[in-house]
Amino acid sequence: MSQLGGNPKRVKLKIDLTRYDTRLTVGQKGTTIPNVKCSMIGGMDNFVAVKFDCGAKLDIVIKSLEYESNI
Repeated sequence: MSQLGGNPKRVKLKIDLTRYDTRLTVGQKGTTIPNVKCSMIGGMDNFVAVKFDCGAKLDIVIKSLEYESNI
């Protein structure tokens, strides 16, 4: 699943990303941001921009997220 466009989707983080932001522990919930990339790497097709409820915002590898329909 790729999120270049479309509607925002609710997601849950499946891996620990505290090396990038101390708030990004397993289980953090957030919303994808269609048509946005937070960094140059976000332009790759296996990344999606996510704004997490904890305030963090960055590009995340798609396989590291669980989508709302599965939460």
